Amino acid sequence: MNLMKRLGAAAAVSTLLAGTLLGMTGPSAAAQDNGLSEVNSTVASVMGTNVAAKGRRIDANTMDYNGFTARKAVQGQALNCSYGHLCMTVRGTEFSYYTCQLWTVSNWYGTGPWINNQTPGTVAKFYGQSGNKLWSSTAYSSGTAKWDPVWSLRPC
Repeated sequence: MNLMKRLGAAAAVSTLLAGTLLGMTGPSAAAQDNGLSEVNSTVASVMGTNVAAKGRRIDANTMDYNGFTARKAVQGQALNCSYGHLCMTVRGTEFSYYTCQLWTVSNWYGTGPWINNQTPGTVAKFYGQSGNKLWSSTAYSSGTAKWDPVWSLRPC
């Protein structure tokens, strides 16, 4: 199956899953969604449909995926990052990682802000397609990154 078909299938599955996970049906679902279907679709695209299927709604704007949270980024609003988290905005979705493990991602592109707000001295690492370390950041630090070369990350 080619990449475009896989992405289309992932988006369709994640949109269906988002509606099911969020308990939304009928015409009022769009009003209650606040961009969460789009967030779940992005998560399915960049983290895989298995991860997206495990998402659970935290509040009106946030989904938790057992190790990170995601929410639709608000245009013009600065990235907010809780203490102990590694956060970034990718493809219009804010990711906030709070579990120390290697996270594999795909379809990351564009540029966006990041914040390493973990405990002082914690080093986050970003890796390329072959597993080569692209860069690292020591908490507390922040900046803007080009996401295209990132294929995995380790928050700690």
